[in-house]
Amino acid sequence: MNVSNKIAKLFGYELVRRTRQPSLDSHLPQILSHYNIDLVLDVGANIGRFGEKLRNEGYRSEIHSFEPVSKTFEMLKKTCRNDDSWSVHKLAMGDAPGRQSINITASADFTSFLEPNTFGKAQYKELDVAQTETVEIGTIDDFLEANVENTADRRIFLKMDTQGYDLKVFEGARRSLPRIVCMLSELSLVPIYSGMPHYLEVLKHYEDHGFAVTGIFPVSRKTDMTIIEVDCMLINTSVL
Repeated sequence: MNVSNKIAKLFGYELVRRTRQPSLDSHLPQILSHYNIDLVLDVGANIGRFGEKLRNEGYRSEIHSFEPVSKTFEMLKKTCRNDDSWSVHKLAMGDAPGRQSINITASADFTSFLEPNTFGKAQYKELDVAQTETVEIGTIDDFLEANVENTADRRIFLKMDTQGYDLKVFEGARRSLPRIVCMLSELSLVPIYSGMPHYLEVLKHYEDHGFAVTGIFPVSRKTDMTIIEVDCMLINTSVL
């Protein structure tokens, strides 16, 4: 072990080359560059942390972020107010257009169309539902057709972080799949909401439509170290 690694270990850290891609933070820029992504759809944007991460990693092309909750959307607008290539939309995404009540939790990170289950509420105090709001729902297909020019020539990265609703978002992008080159989806190995699809069902559905996993990155764990949630990066093998 060299001196740098010894010092890092002393302070509770581990030094790893980014080229080994041990984390989502190092894998993401590799994916964006390798697949020449020129359009990112940020579904479940919250206050814009993912968009900021993209910019910090050097991505300078177009971003469209979607956040349906009024208070959170106002914060999202402030995050990207000086970025002309980053557009925001007060809209949720699903499998069909409409309006629906969304559960706004104590921490906005856990806001979902689904109800927290017993495990979720025991695991996360932030999952308590503080209020509800009726929000607009659109689809990826309709949005791209109405708002993005030359979609047939775009290389799209679809990021989904919708607290149990990612599969619905994916279903609303069926016509657009030939242009979605890469995808990031949050999967729950242990459900924290009622009515969530099993993560293996979700993965199989993605794989059945030509997507293959390039990385799985733990997001949260139980106290026994078993994984609750992961970020899953996928590429569309049918269009590469």
